Amino acid sequence: MRISSIIHMASEYFLLGIGSVSIGIGIFLIIYFLIYKKIMKGTKKLNTSKVLLWSIFLIYIVMVLGATFVHRIPGMYENINLHIFSSYIKVWNRFSLLELRNLILNILMFVPLGIMLPLLFKKCEKFYITYFLGLCMTIFIEVLQLVSKRGIFEIDDIINNALGCMIGYGIIMIFLLFSKRNKGSLKSKVFALACYQIPVIITIISFGTIFINRGYSNINRLF
Repeated sequence: MRISSIIHMASEYFLLGIGSVSIGIGIFLIIYFLIYKKIMKGTKKLNTSKVLLWSIFLIYIVMVLGATFVHRIPGMYENINLHIFSSYIKVWNRFSLLELRNLILNILMFVPLGIMLPLLFKKCEKFYITYFLGLCMTIFIEVLQLVSKRGIFEIDDIINNALGCMIGYGIIMIFLLFSKRNKGSLKSKVFALACYQIPVIITIISFGTIFINRGYSNINRLF
């Protein structure tokens, strides 16, 4: 599957996500204004920024589930690959474009999760909570794919998804750390931020090494 085909598929599930979330928001607003405000005389104000963030997050979840389940035919897959870094080894040994695309997409797919979690949940500003939730989500998807036979359970997919979540977390913490001017010294913030960027640094070095040594001349074939 070429990148252009993947983008087309993503746009379809994006529209599905918008439709699903729009229906959900409509139901929520009816409950909020009609039942909570009118009938129950509630006084708590609606946080529009939170509603927007949750809407974006739910659209993202629909897109991920669509890409990993809906477009796949049940019963086509039932394999388990527990060989760690096997996809990286394939790319290194024979520069498999299919494996390379899968690696990149599996990482990118979970970057939004790492960005959204700290914005939605205060506790997720702690790196280990976001990392743990990202790991739980990718394991859930892999197990569900295996049970439904809509995908292959692969250790590398779990690693790449978790890595993407870590990268997303590092991106959003650039903004969140320095928005808290009264918490912690500048030195401690810079040190923490540098640590949060370790996953993206490792990713850049790894893929940079692959491109330079194994196939930078074939990158145009990805598209």
